[in-house]
Amino acid sequence: MTPLDNAVAIETPEHIVFHYRLAGPARRAVAHLLDLFLCYGAVAAVGLVLVLAGGDVDDFGAWMKTSIGVLLLLAFFAQWIYFAAWEAAVGATPGKMALGLRVVTSAGRPIDLTAATLRNLLRAADVLPVGYGVGVVTMALGSKFQRIGDLVADTMVVAPDRAARAKRLEIRPEPRPSELATIPDVVRLDPDERAALDLFLRRRARLGPARELELAAMVAPVFMRRFGCAHASPSRLLALLYDRAARSGRVESPPSSRAAKSGREGAEPWR
Repeated sequence: MTPLDNAVAIETPEHIVFHYRLAGPARRAVAHLLDLFLCYGAVAAVGLVLVLAGGDVDDFGAWMKTSIGVLLLLAFFAQWIYFAAWEAAVGATPGKMALGLRVVTSAGRPIDLTAATLRNLLRAADVLPVGYGVGVVTMALGSKFQRIGDLVADTMVVAPDRAARAKRLEIRPEPRPSELATIPDVVRLDPDERAALDLFLRRRARLGPARELELAAMVAPVFMRRFGCAHASPSRLLALLYDRAARSGRVESPPSSRAAKSGREGAEPWR
């Protein structure tokens, strides 16, 4: 199946699955332009200082030759050393950090100096014929947005989710009475079901409409059969069930613990 979003799942040898969101060409281009501005802005600033300082020397011609040599050395550093050094050290250049991007291997591990050097040396091939034409075409043809440098170095650029303080989940728009009339008065969910619905409802704003519909359509029929309800939108139905369960004030205990709670029907308070 063709992926409906830009997420990639990587399984470690320990069978732990990590999910990464791939960085697209537009976001990477902005990060690269920011890095170029920082690099060549610094070169231009040094050049201006050298020119101004040259007004006080006796042999201005020799000073200018020395200054040009210094600027060429700085330009070489900006073009070939800056990107590889930053990515090898912390996995991202300042431009990538500002855009929330990071370079990792295709296995999801931090890159080393060899991989960082390879992917940046081959930038000369990606930039051909003009405006990173080859790189953009190569990224469009692959499933991980890898340019030639990424393919050779076995790397990819991801946009890790930034940690944020959890907020109270609110259903928007507010459930209408006509909608709630189709939902049972009491909806009981076990902790795993509640956690799954909570995660889906928090993430759906970041999913594409097709991906949201695909996920909701896989889960909604299970609850439709259990509670005898229906809705034109599977995603909206899950939101309504979550809201009604919260208002019911009860969470059903998982099957493994029900027998141990004889006489109590999952009376854990909804927290």
